[in-house]
Amino acid sequence: EEVPPCEAMLGTVASQFAEKEGKFWNSALQITGFAKVREIAVQPWQSGNIPRRYCTAQAAISDGKVRTVNFSIIEDGGFASIGSGIEFCVIGLDRNWAFNPACRMARP
Repeated sequence: EEVPPCEAMLGTVASQFAEKEGKFWNSALQITGFAKVREIAVQPWQSGNIPRRYCTAQAAISDGKVRTVNFSIIEDGGFASIGSGIEFCVIGLDRNWAFNPACRMARP
């Protein structure tokens, strides 16, 4: 299985962002669009790691701000290892600091 290109996962990033904001932060924030989508690295299959594609983009947020979103697409990282999974971090909205500092941990 190939790791999909960055653009293929933008809808997933947007829907998971809205779900996380609503469920965990009682927030109605949503991503309304993306620009400057680009790949920053690919980690191919090697012993001990799962293939990943690292991406970055500018995300227009429903509060009127544009923020950088870093995300990685993980081969077979979806639910029950079916399909691609995703990890993402929107700079300035990483409320639980999972990827601190400033979402750098979501990058390669």
